[in-house]
Amino acid sequence: MKYSEDLGLRGNFMLLINRIRRIPIAQKRNVIESSVFNCPQKHMHAYQRFIHLAETGSSLLPFCSRGNFKNAYKVKDQLFDDWGITHFHFVETGTKDVMFAIVEPEIMYLLAVFSHGQGCYDVWFKKQLVEIIHNEFPFLIAHLKLNDSSKVTTTENHKQARELAVNLPIVFDDGSSYYPTGGGIMINSESQHDIMAWMHLSRKIEAYAQYTAKFMESTAYSHGIEASKLSFSLDFAYNQHQQLFSVQCKSNCGVVIAL
Repeated sequence: MKYSEDLGLRGNFMLLINRIRRIPIAQKRNVIESSVFNCPQKHMHAYQRFIHLAETGSSLLPFCSRGNFKNAYKVKDQLFDDWGITHFHFVETGTKDVMFAIVEPEIMYLLAVFSHGQGCYDVWFKKQLVEIIHNEFPFLIAHLKLNDSSKVTTTENHKQARELAVNLPIVFDDGSSYYPTGGGIMINSESQHDIMAWMHLSRKIEAYAQYTAKFMESTAYSHGIEASKLSFSLDFAYNQHQQLFSVQCKSNCGVVIAL
């Protein structure tokens, strides 16, 4: 990923954290299929290869959606933002049929296969996907369960809520209801998770800048350098677990501070 001057600091960070969050860390995982998961015969060979790569810890990036890696503002995977449900193509070049899954550190839960081609966009609002988790892997969303229930929601309800950037609980026929993970989306349709990550980084930048400025002033005074001629830059790096693991300050007077 290259820094885009058009997006600015915030835009570049949002795109970066968006990518990191959507790419499964390459590590060995067991794969469990739901009872309704059914791979089309035409994709069976590709599916078996995908499973082999997942179980051996190979990177699954080639099978991920490409759209939301281009611009975090224009293409959003709100199904992922809402419920943590990701989707994979059967081959690197892309397929209309895609696999929907929940990816955990040690296990990948395959939910179903649906088409996401033109005219099939309701797949991104499908109540059935969350219902599969509710029926077969309830422990994955137990922390999202609400104590009260309201009117049973439909796929159309969720579609309308998404278009308005409104977070809507999903309610099933048995009265069970769940609220989107991570607080869902904001009114501008950005992920609340990504915005919180940006706020966290912004506060760190401000704190490091204040600390470094004081250090530079004391350095300038002790070395007889005019403070107005000093400059510094802050470098940050993230790992695949979204942890801020490297922060450095580099100055024009040869001082490098590891923070």
